[in-house]
Amino acid sequence: MKLFIVTGASKGLGQALLRRLMQSGHRLIGIARSEAGELAEEAVRGGARLEWFRCDLSDAARLEAVMEEAFAVIAADEADTVCLINNAGMVEPIAPAALAAGSDLARNVSVNLIAPIVLTASFLRLTAGWKADRRILNVSSGAGKKPYSGWSAYCASKAGLDMFTRCVGEEQRDDTDGVRIMSVAPGVVDTDMQREIRGTSPELFRDHSRFVQLKESGSLSGADEAAAKLLQVLFDDRHPSGSVLDIRDLF
Repeated sequence: MKLFIVTGASKGLGQALLRRLMQSGHRLIGIARSEAGELAEEAVRGGARLEWFRCDLSDAARLEAVMEEAFAVIAADEADTVCLINNAGMVEPIAPAALAAGSDLARNVSVNLIAPIVLTASFLRLTAGWKADRRILNVSSGAGKKPYSGWSAYCASKAGLDMFTRCVGEEQRDDTDGVRIMSVAPGVVDTDMQREIRGTSPELFRDHSRFVQLKESGSLSGADEAAAKLLQVLFDDRHPSGSVLDIRDLF
């Protein structure tokens, strides 16, 4: 049995990842603020078993408990592969730092950086000693390497996620049964996040016209296409643990 845990699983790229994983012999755990909806029935039709945990990923105090609840129903000897995909993310607030509310900036960093850090740490502890192939995929962004006016929290949190991935990769590298971890930017994907970016006032986001043009020119990747590529990279052992990659450089 292969176990996959996906955050932000109710929509966009997370939903596409979950749908790609709906196969016989797969056990899926979705973590999101909203309900599973039609995904539960889709999983049954695909031959997979889906467990769903509602959780606001900005609530750091809740994250460890969610992971413990998820692993409470799984025995260590049941799975030959165990994967955590930290996909959930948010771009808001889109505005210069001086104009952004402190609470909005804090929520951004909580969802984009603190949540994957806490979930990764819990995953490492809860699967310690398991004989399964253990892997973690952190969904990053090119914004972690390129500064954007109006995206200070988003860029900073994605840069932090990349560095966290590198550090955990170093920690796990000397362990023969260590967890393989990677941070991968999926490119510009046609999701609700892109709609939010295009709906922002150009006065608050200097690169607004570029993202409008990407949509109008058909340059955005589909969520299913991006999900397929991410899962391919997840199981590509050519890249050492701790790698920070960009889909656009690989395909």
